Amino acid sequence: MNLFDWLCDEARAISAEAMLIPPSAEQLRWSEDERRTMWLKCLGLWPLPERTPLQATVTGTLERDDYILEKVHFQALPGAHVPGNIYRPKQIDEPLPAVLYLCGHTRGKVNLTYQQNPRWFGSHGYVALVVDPIQLGECQGIHHGTFHQGRWDWISRGYTPSGTEVWNGMRALDYLATREDVDATRMGVTGLSGGGVISWNLAAADTRIKCCAPVCQTGSMEQLICDRCIDGHCDCAHVINYFRWDTAHIGALIAPRPLLVAAGADDGLWRPYAYKQQVHRIRRVYETLGAAEMCRLVEDLSFHGYTPMLRKAIFEWFNRHLKGDDTPVTDDVTDFEEPEENLLVFGGRLPEDDTMGEIDRNLNPPTRPIQVRSDDQWARHQQDAIARLRATSFRQIPAAIQPRVRFARDAGGGGGVIAYRFDLDPGDGFEVRAHLTVPKQRRAPLPTLVAPMREARSPYFGGGADRPHPAQGIATGVVEVRGTGCTSIGEGLSWTIRRGMVICGFTLPERQVLDLLAGLMALRAQEPVGETALLGTGPWCVHAIYAAILDPAVSEVVLEAPPASHEEPETPEIMGVLRVGDLPQNLALLYPRPITFVGEIPEAYQWTADTYEKLGAADRIRVVENVGEWRPFGA
Repeated sequence: MNLFDWLCDEARAISAEAMLIPPSAEQLRWSEDERRTMWLKCLGLWPLPERTPLQATVTGTLERDDYILEKVHFQALPGAHVPGNIYRPKQIDEPLPAVLYLCGHTRGKVNLTYQQNPRWFGSHGYVALVVDPIQLGECQGIHHGTFHQGRWDWISRGYTPSGTEVWNGMRALDYLATREDVDATRMGVTGLSGGGVISWNLAAADTRIKCCAPVCQTGSMEQLICDRCIDGHCDCAHVINYFRWDTAHIGALIAPRPLLVAAGADDGLWRPYAYKQQVHRIRRVYETLGAAEMCRLVEDLSFHGYTPMLRKAIFEWFNRHLKGDDTPVTDDVTDFEEPEENLLVFGGRLPEDDTMGEIDRNLNPPTRPIQVRSDDQWARHQQDAIARLRATSFRQIPAAIQPRVRFARDAGGGGGVIAYRFDLDPGDGFEVRAHLTVPKQRRAPLPTLVAPMREARSPYFGGGADRPHPAQGIATGVVEVRGTGCTSIGEGLSWTIRRGMVICGFTLPERQVLDLLAGLMALRAQEPVGETALLGTGPWCVHAIYAAILDPAVSEVVLEAPPASHEEPETPEIMGVLRVGDLPQNLALLYPRPITFVGEIPEAYQWTADTYEKLGAADRIRVVENVGEWRPFGA
């Protein structure tokens, strides 16, 4: 099967199953806290960061005919500045409802569209705050991680810029709640494009949002993957989807609060078949809660952006639900464009000490290595860490893998060995291939050294160039994990698949770990195979390490030039793994099984060796000059 076709099947399944039959009202209520925690985990915001002082500062004020404009900034985390503009009425006699307006990915708050909409609110009885997204306007940092910058480490950190935008939104609500002119019980959120998706995400994460209207940013996993729409979206449009959610799950977290979904039927990024299905599912949830009228879809025959019809519906929605006013809206936004220099919070000189560029590390700090004190303490840590890896990073890999061998054949022999080929389904519908090579003269069972195939190599005879060549009397195996060998993919499709898998609950390396585990199971079922060890080379050491952690029957791992850290963008990405531990710490979870390094113990892995020594197992960390010298521990 083509890997992209398989991913499309997975995306279709997620969308087809999303809130198909809504839970009962009672189930929705008692599960709400748990579901919100799950959502915050997907955003990389669990546990929630500390709410440090906002240091909110107004740097200037402009007075216009029917509104006041304030230039303000606050700090979401220490030194991480979020700049924005406040639009409010000139005369305020009592606290007003507030609207947080979130921009799409143009020039931020100075863009005409992102002046017009909050300005309308500010001149019609609201306090409206519009903030710049990260990397745009005056907000520093980056949101084009995997999209432009090759930041695959973001996935291993459990980080998505969507989480940063949601956190910035939460802190914006904190700021609005401090203002005497704001009624903090009546706060809403809306935004276009990238601001639309953060409107969804923030409202699901923070119940202080009492009214929500995302615009031109509603779709489904099926559409994002199968239409390759994900190729047109930067990272902040998506989350680390551990639980394989779709838009309907997010909407169910907003219910029964007022939700208006605005869409353009000719929007090339978000198609009607997708948003209509998901909104229909969400309305069923609202209906279950007795609030069907609180969820609506409004669409116009338009492209990606506003129309007068969409704006009017949004303004009326907020008036109704934040002000109790059902009067029809007759006036639209104005075309007046405030000069950019008038709106700049920092006057053209951005803070030099800004920390938004490190938000991926500060919002999602990696877990620090444990201080090993005793065997009992390590045993508890080991059990807990493996359980957490299974619950998050490898959530989609079953504890009991049962591969189905669909085809097998004798692949011939030479040089005193015979090769065999096995085509198998690892359990998720994809088909991979495993190769076994055994000596003609043998006494069964034989120790077997198994390696994942590396990239687009030829699998000819026993796994081709990736077949290990250990000492005599040892069988070897090679598993053509997906994306290698006969299922290899080109660079462009690889980029799409690696990004797309994350929003379907996987990563490509995680699926390759599943394939390696399934290949091990298929090979172990063969009569010549005895104890099985895993070999990893370079980046493929990651696959060997985690397959061994998940499979206690792996007798040993052999590592040649392993990556030092998941914090390096080149290291294969595993969802949220750094929230549990980095490679050297996770490798030590194999204790007391032996670990062999080829050539030398890399500096980063001295931590692993030291841990084994503290636990009285220093002899189980070995070094061999080359794979040809390797023999099983104790042989």
